[in-house]
Amino acid sequence: MKKYVIFILIAFVACATGKNTAHTKSLSKELKSLVSQSCFEVVVNKPEKDTLTYEKELPWHLIPYNIRVDKYYSIGTAFAVSPTELLTAFHVLDLKTDSLIYKDFYIRDTQGNVYEIDKILAFDSHRDFIRFTVKNKTFTKYLKLKEEYVVGDTVYAVGNAYGEGIVMRQGELIGTYPEPEDNRFKLLKSSSDVNFGNSGGPLVDDDADVVGIVIQRKDNIAYSLPVSEVSKTGNRGVFHVKMNFGFTLLPEKTIVKDFDDELQLPMGYKEIKKTFNQRFKNFYTDTMDQFLAQEGKGMFPHGDESLIPLFDFTDSYLLQVNYLSKDNNKWAISNIEYKETKIRNNGVIRIANPDKRLLFIDISRPDDVSMMDMLNDPKVGMKLVLEGQSITRDFGDVKTRILSLGDPIATEYHTDNYQRKWRLCIWVMEYSDEAVISCTTPTPEGMAAIVFVCETSEIEFWKYDTLKLLNFIQLSYFGKLKDWNDFLSVNNKLLPEVFSNVTLNYQVQENLKLNCADFTINVTNDSIAINNDVKMGVTFGYIRNNNVARWTIRRVMLSEDQKDNYFVLINWYAPDTQLPKDYITYWDSIVKGEHPYTMKPFASDSTTKIAAVVKKIQDQPEKVSKLYTLFMGKAGKVEEEKMIQDFKILMNGITINK
Repeated sequence: MKKYVIFILIAFVACATGKNTAHTKSLSKELKSLVSQSCFEVVVNKPEKDTLTYEKELPWHLIPYNIRVDKYYSIGTAFAVSPTELLTAFHVLDLKTDSLIYKDFYIRDTQGNVYEIDKILAFDSHRDFIRFTVKNKTFTKYLKLKEEYVVGDTVYAVGNAYGEGIVMRQGELIGTYPEPEDNRFKLLKSSSDVNFGNSGGPLVDDDADVVGIVIQRKDNIAYSLPVSEVSKTGNRGVFHVKMNFGFTLLPEKTIVKDFDDELQLPMGYKEIKKTFNQRFKNFYTDTMDQFLAQEGKGMFPHGDESLIPLFDFTDSYLLQVNYLSKDNNKWAISNIEYKETKIRNNGVIRIANPDKRLLFIDISRPDDVSMMDMLNDPKVGMKLVLEGQSITRDFGDVKTRILSLGDPIATEYHTDNYQRKWRLCIWVMEYSDEAVISCTTPTPEGMAAIVFVCETSEIEFWKYDTLKLLNFIQLSYFGKLKDWNDFLSVNNKLLPEVFSNVTLNYQVQENLKLNCADFTINVTNDSIAINNDVKMGVTFGYIRNNNVARWTIRRVMLSEDQKDNYFVLINWYAPDTQLPKDYITYWDSIVKGEHPYTMKPFASDSTTKIAAVVKKIQDQPEKVSKLYTLFMGKAGKVEEEKMIQDFKILMNGITINK
């Protein structure tokens, strides 16, 4: 539906001054009147409300007056074939889509009278036709159906011309064309000029008898369904949908599966939409579940294909994802780059676009926005995103920036496979019949989000994909100590389960204690200058035991603000022997205490550095299964004895819990 609305607006703005090059050859006056009175526009109500906020008033004056004041959008053509029945193309009403905005369908005659569609008597989504009735309306003028046709005869495509009424355009019936999927039937080809609004209109001969239903235009050729195909369906509704199933993170793996279903008719069009969407949703989720199960052996975190993300971890504190590499069919960790935009009061919005319809977003909230503001009101985060990312509503070449999406129409909460908690919100942009779906989780600095945009009729399917995607997200955390204090102390039902075992206490210029399930860091101001602006990063990764992956802290970094004084504690697990050789070699070098883990200072990048293995854990004699390394850096040149002494003090403040 959104394609129709946008097309109408752009067409009128761009072509208002253009000439109408369509030519018509008149039928007799009587036949012309018969055709005109038998054909109707198919229309839908314009959205009654707009929940969006814009930077300025929308330039409605750019839309032609007749479109601007019309209560309806014109989306196609229908024509009467009996005192009670009409025909149109299936895709005009599209009983497969259940829009949240366009719920009611009508026909409109040449006098502007509007009648709601009532019962659907027959349809075939593949042949692309619908036979239906309307409420409180019978027809004294209607067209005859004619199953015979002659290639080379003159024909007329009749239909709604860009919402400006019924127009007849002459052409020649130039042949037939096999139905593209498997030649189940033939389509009529004609040279009649047709446009967007002709869909569902009749293709008539010189006697004004209908030989086809106009369904599409391609390469200046009009394609119509022969009316002989209409009677083959009987009083049934036939759905045929060819689906290509895949998953964002499995780009090389897809399956094709058809959805075929039938309904006994008559039935109201709203009931048909509801029935189809429930059945198709079940079909979609069942097929996707089967698809992912078939790939289960090689799906992260299972199988040898997942070994790299299980051993390694990301260097980024922004959202990353585990993905299947096209090169070697192994799972890897992404290194997605973000575009950064500064907004008011030290706020920052970082946005990445790893997939055509997917956004990763990181929000560092402005100074005047609190953690509780972000947690309690979904509008706050979305408004900040719109500050950093220009999203516009376009009228031709005039673009008007959107400042707010208003309140979400739905909010729910989801816990992924690693007990990480997400808030899923759905916003609706009424003017384009689109939904914005966001999955957000708090960070010390603000919020991380995954955002999709889809048509409102596709919400359930995108929700399914989004919630599956969350299980592959690499999520880590970064912020100043004052931000961490708020993050861990507020009543936050969105905190991951792992943080229930994490406490942070610090006194400015005195000491800091970070207590986690696996270790404790207890340092004084001598090791690092402790204040509210000290930056702390906590990197998470995975460890697999008995084929079950656990999300765990892999690295903690503390760094002085504006100074290159820092230390890093890393939790390493023994690599699987099937990993590439460089991973095995690196692990062996750590176990042996090779450079840089020698506890000997060295200079690098105007910084003095030192590192060592803090703790080795052995489940078996002579086999280290886990170890911790500590790395410290100090700005400038530091004497070796001083560096070693400070490093030992730091090491003494770290306790590893078995």
